[in-house]
Amino acid sequence: MLGLCLVAAFALSAVAASSALAVKNPTKSAKIFKNCPVNGEGGGSPDVSCIFGATELGEGGQFTVGPITVPLARQIVLQYGISQPSEYEFPFIAPTHGAEAITPTPEKVPGEPIAHITSAEQTELGWPESLSYKYAQAQRKHTVKTVTETIEGAGNPATHIFNILTEEGVGVEAPVKIKGENKWLSELGDVCYIGSEAEPIVQHLTSGPSESPLTHETIHGSHGEVSFAHEGEEVTLTHSNLVDNTYPVPGAVCTGPYSSVIAATIDKEFGLPAVAGASVTELKGTLYTGSKHLAETKGGA
Repeated sequence: MLGLCLVAAFALSAVAASSALAVKNPTKSAKIFKNCPVNGEGGGSPDVSCIFGATELGEGGQFTVGPITVPLARQIVLQYGISQPSEYEFPFIAPTHGAEAITPTPEKVPGEPIAHITSAEQTELGWPESLSYKYAQAQRKHTVKTVTETIEGAGNPATHIFNILTEEGVGVEAPVKIKGENKWLSELGDVCYIGSEAEPIVQHLTSGPSESPLTHETIHGSHGEVSFAHEGEEVTLTHSNLVDNTYPVPGAVCTGPYSSVIAATIDKEFGLPAVAGASVTELKGTLYTGSKHLAETKGGA
């Protein structure tokens, strides 16, 4: 059961994202549990188990928002602790040493979603003349071509182990936000997010079926394969696949000198806000859990 709860924990990273560790075989790393709160740090119980997860390098899944699908090509690392369960839910405990539970990893958005905004569109969106001028300069310098999106946590996940075991219902509720970045936007001084702590994108990830309330299309996940090591103190879950096609996505919120028109532009180009059921997340990876004893001896905590 503990091993399967990793599937749910891992879902937070997707949905998922400094640069992630390229851990092709995390169990060969001597200190994979070094940031696990084994002594009750972070307000949790000292009876903690340690979580470490890594998406499949190059094939970690994908997420679709509006007309754009972003592959999870880079490896995202997840690390934190879970305390003793209350029935089938394993409470989250933050990692130690200033580490982040989800390693934010920029993923490249396919195509050039903001590289060809026409003069007519700029007028429709209310761009000031100064922004249009800077955009034309950026087009000549090719600084509007590449866009990245980074999935970051926007709250703590809730894990429901029984649902993952049975491949029915929500396995994890993961509140996240997406940071959109581009060299031109950085030069302007604008920072944009889709979702926030106040209005997160809440993923309802499942290892079973997920039905879109908009299209009624059903997609299926899987809890993967379970194996044990170190006399049962380490549990590995491979080929896990968590999915969700039920969540809404809010419009963009930007800060900076052109915040309102940049947010309106992102909404137009990315089809935001998106109603519940219009977006899809699929996460694939390998997860590890270790006992407190294993973390203290192998993880270096």
